[in-house]
Amino acid sequence: MNLKFLYSFFLFFITVVLTAQNTNGRVVYSVSLDPFFSLMAKKFENEPNHKGLKLFQQATKIASSFECQLLFNNHLSKFELINNMVLDKDERLQFIAERMVVKGEYYTNLIKSFQVLKDNSGKELYIKSSIDTDWTLSKETKNIGNYVCYKATSYKQLPSSKALVTVWYTPQIPVAFGPKQFVGNLPGLILEFEDNAVHFIAKKIMLNPKKTIEISWPGAETISKEEHERQTGNSFQQLKESYGRD
Repeated sequence: MNLKFLYSFFLFFITVVLTAQNTNGRVVYSVSLDPFFSLMAKKFENEPNHKGLKLFQQATKIASSFECQLLFNNHLSKFELINNMVLDKDERLQFIAERMVVKGEYYTNLIKSFQVLKDNSGKELYIKSSIDTDWTLSKETKNIGNYVCYKATSYKQLPSSKALVTVWYTPQIPVAFGPKQFVGNLPGLILEFEDNAVHFIAKKIMLNPKKTIEISWPGAETISKEEHERQTGNSFQQLKESYGRD
């Protein structure tokens, strides 16, 4: 049998066992859209006054004041935007910044291996998807706060390509949770995350508080991720293309 498969299965099994323990907590992450703005700056390097570049520069500035939080309790978690103070009166820019950071509230059930996204586009949508992130683990380490973290990479599917996802997780907090849809199949909590758009870094970690963290699972009717994509397409890509034109 494939050794890589056996190793991945072993890690997954250990993760599920550990998350069954009574571990709960809250992580607050700082937010940066610098990865996306860097891509746009390169795209428009010959057009520094392009309206699309200016718009994303403003959205990046707004997002720098945001914070996100991850709540987890045994096999459940919730990831959301918690601090989105308006630095600009332009509600359109505020909406763009928020959608670039998160698409809503992400609820995860590791035991049942699925996630529900409560969409924040203004519609009452609850989108269900399976947990299927395939990680490539590395021996590379670094410290984040008091925790030793290991590097792992994966890819997320874009409309016409794939984007690299890099995370740093710590086995010292043996729960397989992290930002947005990037949960499961890791032997530790993700403290840093970066893809082609957003960068999260844990700035505050609270473990096993006296009052157990409770997560209210959404009881609304869900649609599948595949069905939602068929109905709406990729709204983020449409938004980017719309503001990228002259």
